[in-house]
Amino acid sequence: MKKLLGLYYIRWNGTPKELKKYIEKIEEIANSIEEANFKGAFTPTSEWNAVLLFEGTSFDNILNIYKQYMKKYGTNPKIPVAKFESLFSFDEIGY
Repeated sequence: MKKLLGLYYIRWNGTPKELKKYIEKIEEIANSIEEANFKGAFTPTSEWNAVLLFEGTSFDNILNIYKQYMKKYGTNPKIPVAKFESLFSFDEIGY
């Protein structure tokens, strides 16, 4: 089964310790969702402070991580701006 990769870019307005706690919460939720995985947090070479990498069998499986986070914790005031990108292979888009 093919896997979808998702990149969640965030601007972080908190301390490094707070960011670590946020990532731990996301990872805990992701690990509880079938067919979705948290692959790690990275520092991109762009205007974003962090990017979280997810893998899942569908966009809905990855989106479910954030639905569950919102149900449990609500919005995070330390993230004023974010964006999500899905990565597809050339085969998947017909090249």
